[in-house]
Amino acid sequence: MATRFVKSLFTAVWFLGIAVAIATWIRSGLEIREVPEYLDAWLSQFGLARAALLYVLLYTVRPLVLFPATVLTIASGLVFGPWLGILFTIIGENASANFAFRIARWLGRDWIDAREQGRLQAWNAMIRENAITSVLLMRLLYLPFDGVNYGCGLTSMRQRDFFIGTFFGIMPGLVSFVLLGGAGSAGVENRRLIFGSAVFFFLLGLLVARLLRRVSPEEDTGKSLPSNEVGGS
Repeated sequence: MATRFVKSLFTAVWFLGIAVAIATWIRSGLEIREVPEYLDAWLSQFGLARAALLYVLLYTVRPLVLFPATVLTIASGLVFGPWLGILFTIIGENASANFAFRIARWLGRDWIDAREQGRLQAWNAMIRENAITSVLLMRLLYLPFDGVNYGCGLTSMRQRDFFIGTFFGIMPGLVSFVLLGGAGSAGVENRRLIFGSAVFFFLLGLLVARLLRRVSPEEDTGKSLPSNEVGGS
């Protein structure tokens, strides 16, 4: 009973926090495309180590207000440059994904487990059995980042499998968007090369997803994933 109250209280505070964050955002007048430059100006006040720590912390708690992950990923390339941006985003994005997974697992898994039956139960068993491949495909198809995080947390898949699928699955998109941010601060002579590399890694993710689906038995993984929806995080 006490656990249920704590979960209900947390959910209420969480929704209130989202509402406050949205209202604050609207009042600020800041446009989403201005965020990378705003973060660059703010984090530049700190040393590299402190700026990196703040960036990782922001990325980790970002799911609580559903702020677009892609924006922070692009910002890292602008703030830290391509190589350090990739390193810090690998840490932040994985922490963010697993944090959201744990929230969903704690809040909703027991509720769903008590009502799971029939087709939903069979689908959940399929997801658990093929968790790494399923998460890999969802990441490589660029399905909504937080949708995958929270959705997977509501299933019975092991967090270890979710972590592995996420770690490798986010790499092409992560590198692509960090490079896009880095292109903004690069010299003219390097900008085309960096932009071309970003496009290459983005398309590489889709190609790997296509190849992975071909070698994966349809009865094991194909039916558990959308066949033609491609989105972004």
